[in-house]
Amino acid sequence: MRAFLLHSGEPTLGLLLERLRIPHGTKAPEGGEKPDVTIHWGTYHPDRGDREVLQPVKSMLLAANMCRAAEQLKLHGIDCVLEKQEADGGVRGQDNRWSHRFVVPVFHLQALSLFHKPQTVFYGGGAGESLAAREGDKADYTEIGREQPSYYGAKAMREAVKAIYALGLDYGVVRIGVRPDGSLAVRGVEAVPLLTSRLAELFAEAMNRYGELPEEETAVKRGDVMLGADPEFLLLNRQGKVALASRFAEKDGPFGCDSIVLPGRRKLFALAELRPQPSTDVRELVIHLHRTMQLAAKRISDTELIWVAGGMPVRGFPLGGHIHFSGVELCSRLLRALDNYVALPLTLLEGETTGARKPRYGFLGDFRRQKHGGFEYRVLPSWMVSPAVAKGVLALAKLVAGNDRALKQRPLSDPEVVKAYYRGDKERIRLLLPSLWRDLERIPEYGRYESYLLPLRRMMLRMKSWNEREDIRPKWRISPFR
Repeated sequence: MRAFLLHSGEPTLGLLLERLRIPHGTKAPEGGEKPDVTIHWGTYHPDRGDREVLQPVKSMLLAANMCRAAEQLKLHGIDCVLEKQEADGGVRGQDNRWSHRFVVPVFHLQALSLFHKPQTVFYGGGAGESLAAREGDKADYTEIGREQPSYYGAKAMREAVKAIYALGLDYGVVRIGVRPDGSLAVRGVEAVPLLTSRLAELFAEAMNRYGELPEEETAVKRGDVMLGADPEFLLLNRQGKVALASRFAEKDGPFGCDSIVLPGRRKLFALAELRPQPSTDVRELVIHLHRTMQLAAKRISDTELIWVAGGMPVRGFPLGGHIHFSGVELCSRLLRALDNYVALPLTLLEGETTGARKPRYGFLGDFRRQKHGGFEYRVLPSWMVSPAVAKGVLALAKLVAGNDRALKQRPLSDPEVVKAYYRGDKERIRLLLPSLWRDLERIPEYGRYESYLLPLRRMMLRMKSWNEREDIRPKWRISPFR
């Protein structure tokens, strides 16, 4: 039994239960076959630490508290204007100046559909629509689906998934508003959704898919996780001004360039990007990375330019150290393990300017699905500041991705630790490192990567900050610094 839905007979839940094929009930199964995952619906059952859960009760309680939920969303860089839901299912708006309204049901890192309500801008108060787009409100909301959304619809779905994750939830219904100036805001999050027939159908389909996946499709085969990467760096002249990477690189290829978006949506291809050949072996991936650096050195004809990495070596130019994974299932458990065991400890090495990229970039849980079936983890800054950091980060990512079931600590479920992450509070985060590292040491494969991980751990314990204005070429022995 992969999944069991544990509930307390909440209102409208019958619409869901009649469509479910996975086991469900008001009590957890006793004896016999026990579920791998318990899906909570409602807050009447306490969390049990001995099994994996979707929708932790603590997170549902957080989402139900508008003040705490708003504070948490804003920490993650999510604009929100939360509105109180009334007993009749309507909402009383604090700000009704919306040109578009969306309702987005979300389950397990994916928007299930998209409901849209165009609206003429108006001023005034009064009750609005039901968060769940209730049956009597069909004329107002139209389901447009997720396949060919509009520009704002696509943004609304991304923001809804981000909001659910930021609150520690695994599913919910999110209400999104678009202002006349084009900015989006979360207007509400329902962690225990009031269901309509259509919403019940969508959630049931998602839960059935989740609960009925064959075991061989959900199990991670140790050692089979494929890693790729596309770390970025900047080129600076001796006066510290940015030289456009597009002078030396095309958009595609192992050495390419990427853009930043300026006001007015104008793109500037300023970032140099390395795209080494992926590998299941960390050492081999590092060798491939070094080869792409050598290729870049041949193409960057101006040897006087300095190569810098990190998070934001120059104001307004954020850099990422994205890591690609394939051969492993993208799930919230893995994403939270990467956040807690990789992104959080790496904060201990941040330079003074690194944190400036957060929360617009580097927000927790940032991912992008890939066409090949894998995904890109986009939270980390550019870790190619030195070979020691690069080797340690890639080894850490590999170890976590292949063993996320064994890594159960979630310090980032504490809002105070989330604050420490976004504010770069190293003293607070350092206290967490020994316990997190003990979990890693218990993994059988730890010894395989120990020579890469121990130097990283020593730097983290010393809270040794990298220098984002230092040329990275000498440490990597890249010409002319061989």
